Amino acid sequence: MDGLLTIANWVQNESFRGHFTFTRNDIDRAFPALSAVQIVQALWNLSERGILYSPWQSFFVILPTEYRLKGVVPPVFFIDQLMQFLGRQYYIGLLNAGEFYGAAHQRPQTFTCIVDGLPIRSVSRKGITMLFHRKANIPMAFTRQFKTQMGYINVSSPCLTALDLVLLEQHIGGLSRAATVIAELVPEMHFAEQPVELLQYFNAPIIQRLGYILECVLEEQQTADELYDLAKKAGISFRKVLLKVTKPTTENLNKRWKIIDNQSIEIDDI
Repeated sequence: MDGLLTIANWVQNESFRGHFTFTRNDIDRAFPALSAVQIVQALWNLSERGILYSPWQSFFVILPTEYRLKGVVPPVFFIDQLMQFLGRQYYIGLLNAGEFYGAAHQRPQTFTCIVDGLPIRSVSRKGITMLFHRKANIPMAFTRQFKTQMGYINVSSPCLTALDLVLLEQHIGGLSRAATVIAELVPEMHFAEQPVELLQYFNAPIIQRLGYILECVLEEQQTADELYDLAKKAGISFRKVLLKVTKPTTENLNKRWKIIDNQSIEIDDI
């Protein structure tokens, strides 16, 4: 029995057991007699046959039958196992998180994770682009777990998602796109039920901009009031800040949120 068939049988047995991801170290341990060249050739052949997909170096996904024609699976299928492999805390964020709460109007073309530790390079393989945004401290207490075919994945809560959308608006297409997603998240956002610790992960201008968008752009007064009350409870002080840092200042000042309105925000029809 040659190396290719042996590894192919091992991969098949793993899938039968419900194990759909493995690492190069797993293969090395299972086949100590095979050379590195033999192992690489076997894994390459399985990839060419649409049985394996490697979204990351030395990390492999066994494709379920329904995905083999495409030769790739959505990142939600393997992201938790990949992050364990990389030794990182994570949560799915921004537009991808919004989809879990019904905010699918702005369908993302990429897959975004918020991670801790050192920066992780973004990667594009077989038409799927995974983006990683680093945070020094990951607010895992404000994430939710969703069941997938492979187990559970971490997703930012609606309130955390909204704050991240404002924080990272330049990475998703600007404040107008962020506001459109936030509008769809409002029914799931309940700042009155959040502990003050949530806001400690964001600086005051992010909170001010979100509050301004909720109150003055989306006209969601109750949600804006809840955020304002939570900010005051957290002892956060507001100072004058620009709505859009990269644009010229104006005289248009919102007194409550201390936001200098220097950009027009237009949301899409929902």
